[in-house]
Amino acid sequence: MTPLSFATAGCYFCSDFQSARAGFLAAAERCSSVFAHREWSLPGQAQALITDAIWLGDERATRALVLISGTHGIEGYAGSAVQTFLLDSLASGQLVLPRDLGLLIVHALNPWGMHWARRCDQNGVDLNRNFIDFTQVPTVDTHYAKILEQLSLESPVLARRALRKLADHWGQRRFDELFSGGQYQASWAPFYGGHEASFASRLIDELIAHWSLAKRELIVVDLHTGLGPWAFGELISDHPPSSAANSYARALFGDAIAVTAEEASSSVPKHGLLDYRWHQLMQERGCFLTLEFGTYRTDSLFDVLLADHLFWRDWSLRCEPTLSDPAYARQRQAMLGHFCPGDSLWQQSVLFKAWQVVQRVCEAGQ
Repeated sequence: MTPLSFATAGCYFCSDFQSARAGFLAAAERCSSVFAHREWSLPGQAQALITDAIWLGDERATRALVLISGTHGIEGYAGSAVQTFLLDSLASGQLVLPRDLGLLIVHALNPWGMHWARRCDQNGVDLNRNFIDFTQVPTVDTHYAKILEQLSLESPVLARRALRKLADHWGQRRFDELFSGGQYQASWAPFYGGHEASFASRLIDELIAHWSLAKRELIVVDLHTGLGPWAFGELISDHPPSSAANSYARALFGDAIAVTAEEASSSVPKHGLLDYRWHQLMQERGCFLTLEFGTYRTDSLFDVLLADHLFWRDWSLRCEPTLSDPAYARQRQAMLGHFCPGDSLWQQSVLFKAWQVVQRVCEAGQ
Protein backbone atom coordinates (compact mmCIF):
# COMPACT_ATOMS: atom_id res chain seq x y z
CA MET A 1 0.00 0.00 0.00
CA THR A 2 1.63 3.24 -1.13
CA PRO A 3 0.83 6.74 0.20
CA LEU A 4 -1.03 7.44 -3.04
CA SER A 5 -3.00 4.17 -3.18
CA PHE A 6 -5.62 3.83 -0.47
CA ALA A 7 -8.05 1.25 -1.84
CA THR A 8 -7.49 -0.93 1.24
CA ALA A 9 -7.51 1.87 3.84
CA GLY A 10 -10.34 0.19 5.74
CA CYS A 11 -8.09 -2.68 6.86
CA TYR A 12 -6.37 -0.29 9.27
CA PHE A 13 -9.58 0.72 11.06
CA CYS A 14 -10.75 -1.55 13.88
CA SER A 15 -13.78 -1.35 16.14
CA ASP A 16 -12.45 -3.09 19.24
CA PHE A 17 -9.44 -2.27 21.38
CA GLN A 18 -7.65 -5.61 21.34
CA SER A 19 -7.72 -5.86 17.53
CA ALA A 20 -6.43 -2.31 17.17
CA ARG A 21 -3.59 -2.93 19.62
CA ALA A 22 -2.66 -6.25 18.01
CA GLY A 23 -2.49 -4.60 14.57
CA PHE A 24 -0.36 -1.77 15.92
CA LEU A 25 2.12 -4.10 17.63
CA ALA A 26 2.34 -6.32 14.55
CA ALA A 27 3.17 -3.28 12.41
CA ALA A 28 5.82 -2.24 14.96
CA GLU A 29 7.45 -5.65 14.64
CA ARG A 30 7.73 -5.13 10.88
CA CYS A 31 9.82 -1.97 11.47
CA SER A 32 13.53 -2.66 11.78
CA SER A 33 14.01 0.83 13.21
CA VAL A 34 12.08 0.13 16.43
CA PHE A 35 14.54 0.78 19.25
CA ALA A 36 12.46 0.44 22.41
CA HIS A 37 8.98 -0.47 23.64
CA ARG A 38 7.29 0.33 26.96
CA GLU A 39 3.78 -0.45 28.13
CA TRP A 40 1.54 0.66 30.97
CA SER A 41 -1.37 -1.52 32.15
CA LEU A 42 -4.37 0.30 33.54
CA PRO A 43 -4.81 -1.04 37.10
CA GLY A 44 -8.02 -2.51 38.47
CA GLN A 45 -9.46 -3.75 35.18
CA ALA A 46 -10.90 -7.19 34.40
CA GLN A 47 -9.31 -7.14 30.94
CA ALA A 48 -5.85 -6.02 29.85
CA LEU A 49 -6.11 -2.34 28.92
CA ILE A 50 -2.66 -1.17 27.92
CA THR A 51 -1.00 2.00 26.68
CA ASP A 52 2.02 1.28 24.48
CA ALA A 53 4.88 3.58 23.58
CA ILE A 54 7.52 2.72 20.99
CA TRP A 55 10.62 4.65 19.98
CA LEU A 56 11.88 4.43 16.40
CA GLY A 57 15.19 5.76 15.14
CA ASP A 58 18.37 6.84 16.83
CA GLU A 59 18.03 7.10 20.62
CA ARG A 60 20.48 10.02 20.50
CA ALA A 61 18.42 12.06 18.01
CA THR A 62 18.28 15.74 18.90
CA ARG A 63 14.76 16.08 17.46
CA ALA A 64 11.70 14.00 18.29
CA LEU A 65 8.27 13.66 16.70
CA VAL A 66 5.70 12.39 19.21
CA LEU A 67 2.43 10.94 17.85
CA ILE A 68 -0.31 10.34 20.43
CA SER A 69 -3.58 8.48 19.90
CA GLY A 70 -6.57 7.85 22.12
CA THR A 71 -6.38 10.89 24.41
CA HIS A 72 -10.13 10.77 23.91
CA GLY A 73 -10.57 7.00 23.99
CA ILE A 74 -13.13 6.52 21.22
CA GLU A 75 -11.04 8.69 18.92
CA GLY A 76 -8.23 6.16 19.33
CA TYR A 77 -9.68 3.91 16.65
CA ALA A 78 -8.83 6.41 13.93
CA GLY A 79 -5.62 7.37 15.72
CA SER A 80 -4.55 3.73 15.92
CA ALA A 81 -5.25 3.29 12.20
CA VAL A 82 -3.04 6.30 11.46
CA GLN A 83 -0.20 5.03 13.65
CA THR A 84 -0.35 1.50 12.22
CA PHE A 85 -0.40 2.83 8.66
CA LEU A 86 2.58 5.08 9.34
CA LEU A 87 4.52 2.14 10.76
CA ASP A 88 3.81 0.21 7.56
CA SER A 89 4.94 3.23 5.55
CA LEU A 90 8.22 3.22 7.48
CA ALA A 91 8.63 -0.54 7.10
CA SER A 92 8.14 -0.29 3.32
CA GLY A 93 10.48 2.69 2.95
CA GLN A 94 7.74 5.06 1.84
CA LEU A 95 8.52 7.15 4.89
CA VAL A 96 12.14 7.59 5.96
CA LEU A 97 13.20 9.08 9.27
CA PRO A 98 16.14 11.49 9.05
CA ARG A 99 19.08 10.44 11.20
CA ASP A 100 18.55 13.27 13.67
CA LEU A 101 14.80 12.59 14.16
CA GLY A 102 13.41 10.06 16.62
CA LEU A 103 9.77 9.01 16.43
CA LEU A 104 7.87 8.23 19.63
CA ILE A 105 4.42 6.71 19.08
CA VAL A 106 2.05 6.59 22.06
CA HIS A 107 -0.81 4.20 21.33
CA ALA A 108 -4.10 4.49 23.30
CA LEU A 109 -3.35 7.03 26.01
CA ASN A 110 -6.87 6.28 27.32
CA PRO A 111 -7.30 2.52 26.75
CA TRP A 112 -10.43 2.27 28.96
CA GLY A 113 -12.24 4.88 26.88
CA MET A 114 -11.11 3.21 23.67
CA HIS A 115 -12.25 -0.23 24.86
CA TRP A 116 -15.67 1.01 25.99
CA ALA A 117 -16.09 3.47 23.06
CA ARG A 118 -16.16 6.48 25.37
CA ARG A 119 -14.39 9.81 25.19
CA CYS A 120 -13.57 9.94 28.93
CA ASP A 121 -11.58 7.58 31.12
CA GLN A 122 -12.78 5.10 33.76
CA ASN A 123 -13.40 7.93 36.21
CA GLY A 124 -15.42 10.03 33.79
CA VAL A 125 -12.42 12.33 33.23
CA ASP A 126 -11.84 14.03 29.90
CA LEU A 127 -8.05 13.73 29.73
CA ASN A 128 -7.88 16.79 27.51
CA ARG A 129 -9.23 18.89 30.40
CA ASN A 130 -7.14 17.23 33.13
CA PHE A 131 -3.86 19.14 32.77
CA ILE A 132 -4.47 21.94 35.24
CA ASP A 133 -3.06 23.01 38.60
CA PHE A 134 -5.55 21.31 40.94
CA THR A 135 -4.72 23.77 43.71
CA GLN A 136 -6.33 26.43 41.51
CA VAL A 137 -9.40 24.77 40.00
CA PRO A 138 -11.41 27.16 37.79
CA THR A 139 -14.54 28.47 39.48
CA VAL A 140 -18.00 27.61 38.18
CA ASP A 141 -19.12 30.01 35.49
CA THR A 142 -22.65 31.16 36.23
CA HIS A 143 -23.59 30.50 32.63
CA TYR A 144 -22.24 26.95 32.83
CA ALA A 145 -24.46 26.40 35.85
CA LYS A 146 -27.38 27.06 33.48
CA ILE A 147 -26.03 24.44 31.08
CA LEU A 148 -25.65 21.92 33.90
CA GLU A 149 -29.25 22.57 34.91
CA GLN A 150 -30.40 21.61 31.41
CA LEU A 151 -28.11 18.56 31.34
CA SER A 152 -29.82 17.33 34.51
CA LEU A 153 -33.23 17.08 32.86
CA GLU A 154 -34.52 13.53 32.92
CA SER A 155 -35.44 13.49 29.24
CA PRO A 156 -32.46 13.57 26.82
CA VAL A 157 -34.77 15.04 24.18
CA LEU A 158 -35.73 17.93 26.46
CA ALA A 159 -32.09 18.42 27.49
CA ARG A 160 -30.91 18.69 23.87
CA ARG A 161 -33.76 21.06 23.04
CA ALA A 162 -32.91 23.29 26.01
CA LEU A 163 -29.22 23.34 25.12
CA ARG A 164 -30.00 24.39 21.56
CA LYS A 165 -32.05 27.29 22.90
CA LEU A 166 -29.05 28.39 24.97
CA ALA A 167 -26.81 28.16 21.90
CA ASP A 168 -29.25 30.30 19.94
CA HIS A 169 -29.36 32.82 22.79
CA TRP A 170 -25.61 33.09 23.48
CA GLY A 171 -24.32 32.36 19.97
CA GLN A 172 -22.77 29.05 18.95
CA ARG A 173 -19.13 29.93 19.62
CA ARG A 174 -19.84 31.31 23.10
CA PHE A 175 -21.97 28.25 23.86
CA ASP A 176 -19.17 25.97 22.64
CA GLU A 177 -16.67 27.69 24.94
CA LEU A 178 -18.95 27.36 27.96
CA PHE A 179 -20.09 23.80 27.28
CA SER A 180 -16.87 22.21 26.04
CA GLY A 181 -14.22 24.42 27.65
CA GLY A 182 -13.87 22.16 30.68
CA GLN A 183 -15.74 21.82 34.00
CA TYR A 184 -14.63 20.43 37.37
CA GLN A 185 -17.89 19.88 39.25
CA ALA A 186 -20.08 17.19 37.66
CA SER A 187 -18.22 13.91 37.07
CA TRP A 188 -21.17 12.45 35.14
CA ALA A 189 -21.33 15.32 32.63
CA PRO A 190 -19.27 15.86 29.44
CA PHE A 191 -15.91 17.64 29.51
CA TYR A 192 -15.22 16.88 33.19
CA GLY A 193 -11.57 17.58 34.02
CA GLY A 194 -11.40 15.58 37.25
CA HIS A 195 -10.29 16.48 40.76
CA GLU A 196 -6.69 15.26 40.53
CA ALA A 197 -4.05 14.29 37.99
CA SER A 198 -5.17 11.19 36.08
CA PHE A 199 -3.28 7.94 35.50
CA ALA A 200 -2.62 9.17 31.95
CA SER A 201 -1.17 12.43 33.27
CA ARG A 202 1.35 10.52 35.36
CA LEU A 203 2.09 8.29 32.36
CA ILE A 204 2.93 11.36 30.25
CA ASP A 205 5.37 12.53 32.91
CA GLU A 206 7.02 9.09 32.92
CA LEU A 207 7.56 8.93 29.18
CA ILE A 208 8.89 12.52 29.06
CA ALA A 209 11.46 11.54 31.67
CA HIS A 210 12.23 8.09 30.23
CA TRP A 211 13.05 9.40 26.76
CA SER A 212 14.62 12.67 27.97
CA LEU A 213 12.16 14.61 25.85
CA ALA A 214 12.77 17.89 27.66
CA LYS A 215 16.28 17.88 26.19
CA ARG A 216 15.13 17.43 22.58
CA GLU A 217 13.55 19.65 19.96
CA LEU A 218 9.95 18.43 20.08
CA ILE A 219 7.09 18.26 17.61
CA VAL A 220 4.07 16.67 19.29
CA VAL A 221 0.98 15.72 17.28
CA ASP A 222 -2.12 14.58 19.18
CA LEU A 223 -4.58 12.72 16.93
CA HIS A 224 -8.29 13.56 17.36
CA THR A 225 -11.57 13.15 15.48
CA GLY A 226 -15.14 14.42 15.57
CA LEU A 227 -14.81 18.19 15.22
CA GLY A 228 -14.73 20.25 12.03
CA PRO A 229 -15.60 19.71 8.37
CA TRP A 230 -16.03 16.18 7.08
CA ALA A 231 -12.70 14.39 6.41
CA PHE A 232 -10.69 17.58 6.86
CA GLY A 233 -7.54 17.27 8.96
CA GLU A 234 -7.07 20.57 10.77
CA LEU A 235 -3.71 21.33 12.39
CA ILE A 236 -4.70 23.24 15.53
CA SER A 237 -2.28 25.32 17.58
CA ASP A 238 -3.20 26.32 21.12
CA HIS A 239 0.09 28.18 21.54
CA PRO A 240 -0.18 31.95 22.11
CA PRO A 241 -0.21 33.65 18.68
CA SER A 242 3.00 35.59 19.33
CA SER A 243 4.93 32.68 20.88
CA ALA A 244 8.08 31.13 19.46
CA ALA A 245 6.28 27.77 19.35
CA ASN A 246 3.50 29.15 17.18
CA SER A 247 6.07 30.71 14.83
CA TYR A 248 7.85 27.36 14.70
CA ALA A 249 4.60 25.63 13.75
CA ARG A 250 3.91 28.15 10.99
CA ALA A 251 7.44 27.83 9.63
CA LEU A 252 6.93 24.07 9.43
CA PHE A 253 3.34 23.85 8.14
CA GLY A 254 2.62 27.34 6.80
CA ASP A 255 -0.99 28.45 6.48
CA ALA A 256 -2.24 24.97 7.40
CA ILE A 257 -1.91 26.02 11.06
CA ALA A 258 -5.20 27.09 12.67
CA VAL A 259 -4.62 29.13 15.83
CA THR A 260 -7.40 28.80 18.41
CA ALA A 261 -6.70 32.15 20.05
CA GLU A 262 -7.18 33.87 16.68
CA GLU A 263 -10.59 32.18 16.26
CA ALA A 264 -9.19 30.55 13.13
CA SER A 265 -9.98 27.01 14.25
CA SER A 266 -13.06 24.84 14.55
CA SER A 267 -11.94 24.44 18.17
CA VAL A 268 -12.39 27.01 20.97
CA PRO A 269 -10.19 27.91 23.98
CA LYS A 270 -10.29 25.26 26.71
CA HIS A 271 -9.02 24.54 30.23
CA GLY A 272 -6.58 21.74 31.00
CA LEU A 273 -5.50 20.64 27.53
CA LEU A 274 -2.81 17.97 27.19
CA ASP A 275 -1.00 20.61 25.11
CA TYR A 276 -0.19 22.62 28.23
CA ARG A 277 1.92 19.84 29.77
CA TRP A 278 4.12 19.92 26.66
CA HIS A 279 4.18 23.67 26.10
CA GLN A 280 6.58 24.15 29.01
CA LEU A 281 9.13 21.94 27.22
CA MET A 282 9.06 24.11 24.08
CA GLN A 283 10.90 27.36 24.58
CA GLU A 284 12.58 28.54 21.37
CA ARG A 285 12.05 25.49 19.15
CA GLY A 286 9.24 22.96 18.92
CA CYS A 287 5.44 22.91 18.94
CA PHE A 288 2.41 20.93 20.03
CA LEU A 289 -0.36 20.49 17.47
CA THR A 290 -3.72 18.76 17.48
CA LEU A 291 -4.48 17.00 14.20
CA GLU A 292 -8.27 17.01 14.23
CA PHE A 293 -10.20 15.03 11.62
CA GLY A 294 -13.72 16.36 11.18
CA THR A 295 -16.82 14.20 10.91
CA TYR A 296 -20.27 15.65 11.58
CA ARG A 297 -21.62 19.01 12.75
CA THR A 298 -20.86 20.38 16.21
CA ASP A 299 -24.47 20.01 17.36
CA SER A 300 -24.30 16.34 16.36
CA LEU A 301 -21.11 16.00 18.41
CA PHE A 302 -22.80 17.47 21.47
CA ASP A 303 -25.87 15.29 20.94
CA VAL A 304 -23.93 12.03 20.79
CA LEU A 305 -21.78 12.99 23.78
CA LEU A 306 -24.79 13.98 25.86
CA ALA A 307 -26.53 10.70 25.02
CA ASP A 308 -23.37 8.80 25.99
CA HIS A 309 -23.01 10.53 29.36
CA LEU A 310 -26.67 10.14 30.21
CA PHE A 311 -26.54 6.46 29.28
CA TRP A 312 -23.53 5.83 31.52
CA ARG A 313 -24.94 7.95 34.33
CA ASP A 314 -27.99 5.68 34.42
CA TRP A 315 -25.84 2.54 34.24
CA SER A 316 -23.62 3.73 37.09
CA LEU A 317 -26.62 3.49 39.39
CA ARG A 318 -26.66 -0.26 38.75
CA CYS A 319 -23.47 -1.74 37.34
CA GLU A 320 -21.13 -1.53 34.35
CA PRO A 321 -22.84 -2.64 31.14
CA THR A 322 -21.75 -5.75 29.28
CA LEU A 323 -20.46 -5.67 25.72
CA SER A 324 -23.38 -7.85 24.66
CA ASP A 325 -26.10 -5.62 26.12
CA PRO A 326 -28.32 -4.37 23.23
CA ALA A 327 -28.75 -0.87 24.69
CA TYR A 328 -25.00 -0.53 25.16
CA ALA A 329 -24.37 -1.89 21.65
CA ARG A 330 -26.56 0.86 20.17
CA GLN A 331 -24.78 3.53 22.21
CA ARG A 332 -21.37 2.14 21.25
CA GLN A 333 -22.27 2.18 17.57
CA ALA A 334 -23.47 5.79 17.80
CA MET A 335 -20.09 6.80 19.25
CA LEU A 336 -18.12 4.82 16.67
CA GLY A 337 -20.26 6.24 13.88
CA HIS A 338 -19.51 9.81 14.92
CA PHE A 339 -15.84 9.52 15.84
CA CYS A 340 -14.65 6.86 13.39
CA PRO A 341 -16.96 6.71 10.37
CA GLY A 342 -16.80 3.60 8.20
CA ASP A 343 -16.89 5.66 5.00
CA SER A 344 -13.92 4.73 2.80
CA LEU A 345 -13.35 8.27 1.54
CA TRP A 346 -13.13 9.53 5.12
CA GLN A 347 -10.69 6.77 6.06
CA GLN A 348 -8.50 7.41 3.03
CA SER A 349 -8.42 11.15 3.73
CA VAL A 350 -7.38 10.56 7.34
CA LEU A 351 -4.49 8.29 6.42
CA PHE A 352 -3.27 10.53 3.62
CA LYS A 353 -3.33 13.75 5.66
CA ALA A 354 -1.48 12.07 8.53
CA TRP A 355 1.11 10.77 6.07
CA GLN A 356 1.52 14.30 4.68
CA VAL A 357 2.09 15.75 8.15
CA VAL A 358 4.75 13.20 9.08
CA GLN A 359 6.40 13.47 5.66
CA ARG A 360 6.65 17.25 6.11
CA VAL A 361 8.39 16.79 9.46
CA CYS A 362 10.78 14.27 7.92
CA GLU A 363 11.56 16.57 4.99
CA ALA A 364 12.27 19.47 7.36
CA GLY A 365 15.11 17.50 8.91
CA GLN A 366 16.85 16.59 5.65
